[in-house]
Amino acid sequence: MKLTFENEHSKEELNSFLRNKAFHSELKDQIDFTSSPEMVSNDFVGSRYACIVDSAATLSQSNNAVFYVWYDNEFGYSVQLLRVAKQMAGIKYPRFPKYS
Repeated sequence: MKLTFENEHSKEELNSFLRNKAFHSELKDQIDFTSSPEMVSNDFVGSRYACIVDSAATLSQSNNAVFYVWYDNEFGYSVQLLRVAKQMAGIKYPRFPKYS
């Protein structure tokens, strides 16, 4: 995924933002984050996430950034469809710890 920002951002800033969203936000069931330089596409088969940010592959120059985002287009997609269906039906299971 290639993005152009209004301002310059370092690779570290961008990865820190995405790591925070993956682990400490409402998106934690949809976004995962890895910093391993040894990951390959086969490692993401069976993932429950809509996407996994490959932070080792993030590129940032000036106000442009390139992110590698992996996903499982079968199981991961199905899990996300089920998540949306539960949300539409109003089904909400308690989660601990609670995030604000």
